Amino acid sequence: MKNFTYIILALLAAFFIISGCSKIADPANNGKIVASKTELKINERDSLVFVGATGTDTTSWSVIPAGFNYKTAKKNAALIAFTKAGSYTVTATHNGLLPASIVIKVSTDSVSNPSDTTTFVPLTGDQITLQAGYYKSAKSDSAGITFSAHTKNNYCSNGIFRFNASVDASNNYTINLLNIQEPKICRGTTDHPITSNGVILTKGSLQNGTYPIKVTLNGTDYTGHIVVTSATITFDWSYTTGVLITPKIINR
Repeated sequence: MKNFTYIILALLAAFFIISGCSKIADPANNGKIVASKTELKINERDSLVFVGATGTDTTSWSVIPAGFNYKTAKKNAALIAFTKAGSYTVTATHNGLLPASIVIKVSTDSVSNPSDTTTFVPLTGDQITLQAGYYKSAKSDSAGITFSAHTKNNYCSNGIFRFNASVDASNNYTINLLNIQEPKICRGTTDHPITSNGVILTKGSLQNGTYPIKVTLNGTDYTGHIVVTSATITFDWSYTTGVLITPKIINR
């Protein structure tokens, strides 16, 4: 993933030049997302920074509606582009700060297709492990469940794990494992398992109850339940192949 880190740093440097460091340093923007642009063309890349979040802790980035974007995140910064015109809400969540959102509008105009330089490798025959965790904001009652995805098979070490994850108002958890985005010319090794960026799924405070979870991999749906109590989060997940969840019990 080193090459992607370099790309992020380079584009963020350009972002600072274009937008001016004043936006990042402005106290009024603390706790907000600052973007290089809020109006884009299809496949045009956008640079975003969660102001106030540090570069040493993980920031989770999510997009609604899901399924029409590809992104690369590094700590409190992200690069994102969209494959379909529309209005998108990008949200950043960081432990110690309230979640922040920004609306990005994408026109019907387009720029160069990312398929010119990248390819999307299906997860055919792979086994995916979802690493689960618990998130609690230090400044609010916001809490949630975190997931990162890990492949068993090997890919280009510069690859990005693409997946969508969401939780609706009824606390139905849905994860769609898509594919691995790789450069057409791999600059790293080709024998590397891929780990996704983490995502935090939350709807305010995490209430006690039993909630359904569905994970889709290669067209197959895997279903189970998440049992939340005041002391633990338990995953009622019976699968031993295809999609695994670990650990099965998390202390709150």
